Amino acid sequence: MAEIRKKHLDRREWYTDSERDYACMYHRDSFFRGGIGLITFTGLEKPETVNTPEGPLCIADKGIQWLELLPEDGHFAVTAMFREGILFQQYIDITLRNEVAENGDGVFDDLLLDVVVLGDGTPRVVDAEELEEALSEGVIPREAYDLARKTAEEAVKFLQENKGTAERKLYEYRALFRKE
Repeated sequence: MAEIRKKHLDRREWYTDSERDYACMYHRDSFFRGGIGLITFTGLEKPETVNTPEGPLCIADKGIQWLELLPEDGHFAVTAMFREGILFQQYIDITLRNEVAENGDGVFDDLLLDVVVLGDGTPRVVDAEELEEALSEGVIPREAYDLARKTAEEAVKFLQENKGTAERKLYEYRALFRKE
């Protein structure tokens, strides 16, 4: 059964078998306003691999970093994954509600629909069946369903039209943590 889950920017509900470092900050510029977090995996019982259209992809292992962005005024949360300093995947959770603390930490209500950007740079909407199931089972109202669909479409369009700028900003935001 599909359900709306509250998730934390530090992803504490995932990878309970991992060792990791986490830092966060509040950030504001002309491109983004909200919480930014950086997770660095320092040890996992075993690497986490997911199946993608491009084949198996390791998304969590020692040394991999997840840059997390949670905007105050948006309905999404971005996870940008880096291996050896190179961006290799972007994963966007579509959200019902975002809450960002003064220190930049945050939580969000995951609306089940996601957008993923893999190695070829093409954004793809994924997990649409989970959103459909949530609507048909009465887990979410039609307004939340419509919000998720609209936000995902806007994310895909934005990523298609602003690929270079978006990637450059992700590297820039990751670099903020080296200055602390």
